[in-house]
Amino acid sequence: MSIAERKERERAERRQAILKAAKEVFFKHGFEHASMDMIAAESELAKGTIYLYFKSKEELYVSLAEEGLTVIDSMVNEALRNAKTIEEKLLAHTEAYYDFAQTHPAYMRIFMAIHAGVLNDKVEPERLAQLQDAKWKRFRQVEELLKEGIAQRIFRPDINPREVVLMVWSSITGAIMMTSEGCHRTTVFEGIDRRKFVRDISQVFLEYIKLKPEPSRIAESQKTRTKGTVPLL
Repeated sequence: MSIAERKERERAERRQAILKAAKEVFFKHGFEHASMDMIAAESELAKGTIYLYFKSKEELYVSLAEEGLTVIDSMVNEALRNAKTIEEKLLAHTEAYYDFAQTHPAYMRIFMAIHAGVLNDKVEPERLAQLQDAKWKRFRQVEELLKEGIAQRIFRPDINPREVVLMVWSSITGAIMMTSEGCHRTTVFEGIDRRKFVRDISQVFLEYIKLKPEPSRIAESQKTRTKGTVPLL
């Protein structure tokens, strides 16, 4: 390994160490109360060194959000590996989202804070737009699955795929927040399998958007089956 390559590796490792420290600080104190001094102390680096890599805590926050999106994309792709049908793929998306929230609560909190506007007017609009576009990429994937389901007559043709995506996302996010560690003190979810609870929400939406057979076709199908029935002696 050349000197230049070693220096580049050391720089990448230090950057990652700063991000790890920042994630801990933001998770403990929240964005508003966190400071570069806290991050420097957590990483055991001089504050000046932190500024060589990140010019502000806002930039650190965005970088962590981008890192989190990479993690959730990887989890979704892994969940999709064994999904064959459109319905299985849709369930894989929501279950991966739930698993991500449970295993990476710090990233989840960052996503929620950014969605609430904590970085508005504090980060370059272009950078924030890129972040939002990356986040919506997963939503567009689900939207395309719904469109494919409509084309294959699996789902009702009168549904609005974008609206369904937003309804499911809102419901799943709400369920995740209600069943998160911070809400475990409540007795409402005692005895309830939280992961199954989230899956059941997805199943309810799937049942709602499924294309139901027309009554006339159901009757015809039943009539056909009746004709082929051998009478019991």
